[in-house]
Amino acid sequence: MFSPEDCIGIEATDYLLDLGFEFSVDSEYVGNEELDLEVLQDDGHPQHPAALEELFENSETQICCTMDQHRLVISWSNSEIRSVSDNFPPKILSTFKAFLENDDSIVYVSNEKLAEMQEQIDAEVANQD
Repeated sequence: MFSPEDCIGIEATDYLLDLGFEFSVDSEYVGNEELDLEVLQDDGHPQHPAALEELFENSETQICCTMDQHRLVISWSNSEIRSVSDNFPPKILSTFKAFLENDDSIVYVSNEKLAEMQEQIDAEVANQD
């Protein structure tokens, strides 16, 4: 339902996957009101519908990219980087940002695509023999 390719693009997704990142989807409340968790958990509470509406109207879906202690959180709606772990490698972050900015100078071929290309070459060579 929420594939990272639809949010950040195929190349950026392949780049992070090839580095060993795993993807998950999360939701974060970004509203201004303080939500009462007891009210949200009790669907019989008179304020439950209003609290639930506040939660859903002010929640943001996010793509979370994690590898070991590295974490990158991206807004699903606009591909904006919401947070980066303190120890996130600067080179990976700058390359990832270039993908998001559609920088024409960056070209990336995933490991999967390289394997497919090698299989095609091997098949052509085998057919020539």
